[in-house]
Amino acid sequence: MLPCAWNVPDRRRLTAIRLAPAVVAAGFPALAETAPEPPLWALLAECSAVFEAVGQADGYAGTTEQQRSDAAFVAASFLTEAEKEAAAAGQADPKADVASIMGYLRERWSNRSEKLLALPSNMKWIDYCGALGRQRGILPLRQ
Repeated sequence: MLPCAWNVPDRRRLTAIRLAPAVVAAGFPALAETAPEPPLWALLAECSAVFEAVGQADGYAGTTEQQRSDAAFVAASFLTEAEKEAAAAGQADPKADVASIMGYLRERWSNRSEKLLALPSNMKWIDYCGALGRQRGILPLRQ
């Protein structure tokens, strides 16, 4: 075997080798934490799509026509809030900017509608949107 730094046991090198997996594993959450947050207007738009999915009769079995109508109203209210927030954030064309992501978001949530309440990730979004709706005065509905 040729003499090489990697062939000679060295306490620092062995420590580095042992720690490498931990350093790599620790690096991934750090990278995720530095990813930019979506703007609030995009989150409001996503909540609009969530409530549109809730309002789909085939995706939310057992709901009444009134509940589906309420969900549609809440979805429209979130969409309006998204456009207002986009304008406040300085988007050049708030309605167009929100509309540019709504097609994707509607399709995404429409595809999830069959298991809307069965998947934990969906429930997290529903909980988040409920809290955001209460914060923004969209929820609870006033009859």
